[in-house]
Amino acid sequence: MADLIFNNFTTDRKYDGGFFKKILEVVVKELDLESKKLELSVNLVGEGRIKALNKKYRGRNRTTDVLSFPLQNKISTKSTLNGIMSLGDIFICLPVAKKYAVRESVSLDYKLAFLAIHGFLHLLGYDHEQPLQQRKMFRLQDKILKKVIADR
Repeated sequence: MADLIFNNFTTDRKYDGGFFKKILEVVVKELDLESKKLELSVNLVGEGRIKALNKKYRGRNRTTDVLSFPLQNKISTKSTLNGIMSLGDIFICLPVAKKYAVRESVSLDYKLAFLAIHGFLHLLGYDHEQPLQQRKMFRLQDKILKKVIADR
């Protein structure tokens, strides 16, 4: 399984690394990456931090729900350093996730699971800017999310 570094930079302490580790274990299994030694971070942040990251790295001066920063442009399941695949960092904005959960009439657990899966797929090189890639990514994302929800 993945070596997960979890940071909660918000005042809300309901969610911890264990919550995200369970989700990521399902993702890793569904993507057949169980034999790989993976490393990544998941960071819960507030609106100011996500907006600053979005502006600095994407040129968009606004908040967003999730940002992913892969360590490589395209991850190969064979590319490792000392046997470890360092994937990168996922930043999830908890206040925005809460707003979107209410707007979409879903639980916050569901929304955070969705964002963690979405961010993880980005770390692996999946993208949704191109229509064909978008369909592939969203189908996989939905399949994994259904599995995560079924396993809860």
